[in-house]
Order: sequence, then C-alpha cells, then structure tokens
Amino acid sequence: MVLFHFGWGQFSGGFIGVDVFFVISGYLITRLITGEVASTGAFHFRRFYVRRMRRLFPALAVVLLLSAIAAAFIFSPEHLKRFSRELMTAALSVSNIFFFTVSGYFDVAKKFQALLHTWSLGVEEQFYLVWPVLIVWAMRSGRRILPAALMAAAIASLYYAQTLDDRSAAFFLTPFRIFEFAIGASLVWLIKVQPVNKLLLEPILLCGLGMIGYAVFAYSSETHLPGLLTLPPTVGAALAIYAGRARYTGLLLRNPLSVWVGKISYSLYLVHWPLVIFPAYITGEPFTAIERVGLLAVSIALAALIHYGVEQPLRRPRAQADGGNVRFMKGLAATTLLLLVFGASVVLGQGWAWRLSPDAAKLLASTTREIEMQGECQYEIRGSNEAFQQKFNDCAAKAGKAVLIVGDSHASDLFNALAHNGARRHVVGVADGGCRPIGPEACRYDEFGAFIAANRDKLAGVLFVQMGGYFLTDLRHLPVDTDGIDETIDYLTRFAQPGIPLLWVGPQWEPYYEVNQFVATMPTVERPDYLRNSAVHIADVDAAIEAVVRRRESPVDYVSRTGILGPLTADQFVIDGEYTYSDTDHWSAKGEEVFGRRLLAGSARLREMFGLREDRETAPDT
Repeated sequence: MVLFHFGWGQFSGGFIGVDVFFVISGYLITRLITGEVASTGAFHFRRFYVRRMRRLFPALAVVLLLSAIAAAFIFSPEHLKRFSRELMTAALSVSNIFFFTVSGYFDVAKKFQALLHTWSLGVEEQFYLVWPVLIVWAMRSGRRILPAALMAAAIASLYYAQTLDDRSAAFFLTPFRIFEFAIGASLVWLIKVQPVNKLLLEPILLCGLGMIGYAVFAYSSETHLPGLLTLPPTVGAALAIYAGRARYTGLLLRNPLSVWVGKISYSLYLVHWPLVIFPAYITGEPFTAIERVGLLAVSIALAALIHYGVEQPLRRPRAQADGGNVRFMKGLAATTLLLLVFGASVVLGQGWAWRLSPDAAKLLASTTREIEMQGECQYEIRGSNEAFQQKFNDCAAKAGKAVLIVGDSHASDLFNALAHNGARRHVVGVADGGCRPIGPEACRYDEFGAFIAANRDKLAGVLFVQMGGYFLTDLRHLPVDTDGIDETIDYLTRFAQPGIPLLWVGPQWEPYYEVNQFVATMPTVERPDYLRNSAVHIADVDAAIEAVVRRRESPVDYVSRTGILGPLTADQFVIDGEYTYSDTDHWSAKGEEVFGRRLLAGSARLREMFGLREDRETAPDT
C-alpha cells in the first residue's frame, strides 16, 4: 500500500492492504473475545475498549497533531478548512463517514486530503463497537448461533458491497466491510483443523500469498471493490494466516525483517500518507524515483520513532494501582478536545486567512469577486416560462434584439465576458451547470427551439458553449469523442432559423489546477509550470470540433476560443495580482474581463454580434 501511494505504478492494487488488515483484525479480535469468554465465562467490555484505545490512539494522536501543525503552515485557507473537518472526524473515529459524504477514494480532490487514510481506522473502530457485542451475544445464545450469525453477516455484507450502486458508500462505510472481518473471524475455528501432513501448509501459504500478490499487481482504481473481487486478497490473507506456521515458506513471514516491518506497520500506515500529500502540495510536481525512495525512508524512520517512542510505552499501563488507565483516559480526552478545538477554530475562522500576506489575500479574494453587468437586460435564466417571455419582450422593446448564449456553466462564463465587455444591451444567458445535450444525463433545453422560432424577429444570434472536457475520457484524456461532436451539431441544428447566426463557441482552457493550492503560505517555494500538462488536450477537442463543423453542411459556424486567446501560460493565469480562473476550469471575474475583451478583439463574428463596450453609443440592436 505504501509503495502504491508513493507512486510506484506497478503496485496499482496496493490499496488492498487495507482489506488484508481487516481480515487480520477480524481474526485477532474474534480470537481474543472468544478466548476470554470461553476461559472466564464473561467478557470485560471496558477493559477491551481501553486496550483498543491504547493500541490505536497514541500513535494516531501524534500523527494528527503533527499533521495539524504542517497544515497550518502549508495549506491555503480553504484547504485548511477541509483538513480541519478531516481532523475532527478522524479524532472522533468517523472520518470514513465524512469522506463518504464529500468524495471518493480515487477522486482528484484526494491530493488535498492529508488524512484520507484515516477512513480505515474509522471502519476499524466502528467494528470494535459492534463486534464484541455480536460475538458475546451469539456465544451466550448457543454454540451454533455464532457460526450462523457470522455467516449471515458475511453473506449480507458481501452481497450489498457487490451490488450497491453507490460505490463510495460501499467503499467507506463499515457494513459493507463486515464480510472481510468475518473471513478473518472464521479462522478462529478453521485454524484448529490442521492437516496431518504439515507439508501441505507450504502450498497453502504460497497460494494465499499468490492471491494477495495477484490483487496487488492486477487491480486498479477501476476494479469493482469492495465486492466479489475482494475475495482473492482477503481469502488469500486468511490462507496465509492459516498456514503461517509452514516450516519453509513460513520464513517469508517469520524472518526478522518481515516481523519488524509488521511491528511498525501501524505507525508506517499513519505517517506515510501525510508525507505523500504535504510535499506534493508544496511543489505541485509528481515525485521522482529518488524522491519516492527518500520519502519511503523518512516514513520508515518516523514510523520506528513513533512505534518505540509512543506505541510501545503507552500500550499498557505501567502501574494499575497507580491509576495508569485513568491518566491515559484523561490524556486521551484532553488530546481529543485539543484537536476538536483546533479544527473548530479553523472552520469558524475562515481557514485562518490572517496567515496570508496582502498579495496572497488579494489573489484569494479574486476567486469570489463577481463581474458587473451593464444593465437589467443582461441576465441569465435556466428555463423558458411566462415570466421570462414577458421580460424578454420588454427588453427587446427598450434594448433591441437579444443574443442568446446557451449551454452549461461555461456558457455562464462566456455570458459574463461578452455582456460585460460588449456594447449590446440585450444579452440572455441560458446556462445551467452540467447541462449538455448528449450523455447519460442530457439536458437539452428542448423548449428553446420553439422559443427561438417564435421570437426570431427579436434575436440577433444564438451562441452555444460546452465544457470541452466532456468530449474527453474522464474529462482530461484522449481520444476525443467525435461522435459526440456530431450529435451536438445535430442538436444545435434544431435551433437554426433563417437570418439568425448560430455559433458554437469552442471550449476555454481547462487547467484542472485548483486555484486555492496556489495561495499557500510558503511564498519562498518556486512552483513549477503547473499548467503545462493539464490543458493540452483541450486544443485537441477544439481542433476536432472545428474539423467536424467544416465537414458538416449545417447552419452551425464555429469560433475557436483557444485559437483567439492563445496558450494558457502562467502569466495568463494570474493578471494584475488576480486569478483569471475561479476554480479548476471556470473563469473568475478577472478572466471574464480580460478574456472577454480579447475574444471581441479577435473575432469579427463576435464583434458583429456584441460590439465593443467603448462603442456603447453605437451598440448593435439589430
């Protein structure tokens, strides 16, 4: 898992290490509970929970505290607020629920989530709350109840993990991981049935390790997990535990190095992910091979320090009579409170924006500044109704013919840019986020075909805009969906009316660089050209649309925005101390001001429709 997170692509399924951990935990915890009940006839819940807290919380607390300090120095206000929510939920053992509500494990946003890995601890700690109660109840209800209860829970969990449509819920939430714990729990009984010929343990162990290895190298973020495909690594882990005493192959697990790595594995898991996030956040660069090796070494060293300096000393009370557990619980409560206070103060304090320099504060504020329109007849709507028709008629009477700008949220960008910088007084944005004419969730503005036909004498033109990334795979990768471009032209043809120009205005650059990352509180760090790889395929989309429009005999004409604006370089991303983008792919007010002027200056078709703001007295109204 650590190698996967540090970027070694060969270990594409390294994340299944968590699944293996759940199997091991299910076995150890079930063995502990059943052994205590069988030997004493009772189970001490309080002692169990104190032991679990001693086992997990001290190392976690150290990593959370160190991460909070690092985040306060490194993260922008918005990302520090996100981190603080992660921090508070991790301290309360519910971060898996938090991450379920905000994103998926493989989302782009995970590069800002320094505590994403604590989701598995949330699952583990929620398992601790339920599992002892279930096991003790089943054992007291009869010898046959426990195996039946385990089997029923495992089958139900696996079924829903496999079939649930909400894959984020299946990944993060505890009920859909119960089958993994149950696989481990079953070993408590199965491991007692050992083969007479101990040599049979050799192939069993190799088979188990092979199943885990297959998943590590064959699985990827596209694999349907958790579910049936979770069985190879989890059953493999169970086989490895079962045959762990194999005389020869067992040395793979029992040698001093493997044993030592196992001892520090919990601390290593805790420290490695923040060491992935914070350096990458600062530099904006993928890790080189040397950097990956260095970070791995640092992770191991820190893990060893935490294991020997924190985990081991605090795992057991030094003197029961001296109230060791009482002092520990007080310390746990105080530390948890400290983490919660830190997190709440950051969230309520707007990400501690006071940390920013004046220039950085101005830069950050530019992402939320709104552009000013020139009059009441420049407005946006989301659909056609009687109120809109009345306003349209009134504006047509006093401000002349309108230009409609139709599309998704990028149409809103273009509406702001052209309405603000042009001279036309009547401009209508028909824009809704995610509204595109093709795809599984198509939003087609069907009523506007009839509206355009009925109001053709009051219209000077119709523009269509769509986010270019939706013609790419996963928004960013080739090939370009030329069939989708053809379908979009077919759709736009329905808007065509004689004498009314119909323009498809091409996509804007979509850098997919979260602007808040730039406003870090470490101004001495030289950032790379963070735009160089992210926007390149938008040029391919632009070229493909232009080629299809030229090939087709249709009433749709094309205006290339990227062709007019030129490459999106670093000096175009920040102008006059303000961002030209408000997020990963939308223009800010500054971008709308600057890019709108350039579009009108560079396109005769757009100038003919909108004029120039400085020529307002001769504004086009026809």
